[in-house]
Amino acid sequence: MSMPIMLFLYMGFEHSIVNMFLFPSGILLGGNFSIKDYLIGNEIPTVIGNLVGGLLAFVGLTLYSNHVRTGAKRNADLGAGIAAFPAE
Repeated sequence: MSMPIMLFLYMGFEHSIVNMFLFPSGILLGGNFSIKDYLIGNEIPTVIGNLVGGLLAFVGLTLYSNHVRTGAKRNADLGAGIAAFPAE
């Protein structure tokens, strides 16, 4: 599992899963920071940023704005679906 995670890191992406791999590895190799520094200074803000960016701003809002059907367009689509399967 370390190979895809390190590749993701080398590409320059900031993600909570990469940080869960990188920072504990640094602590085990003698890095000059504590678990408290890691959690408060990096992991918690990264998780919050990923949740906001993924759920609200980028993924959720983009999917909603591209796939929402309202009003006449929705009724026309529903009518076309019903006409495709005539009652017997």
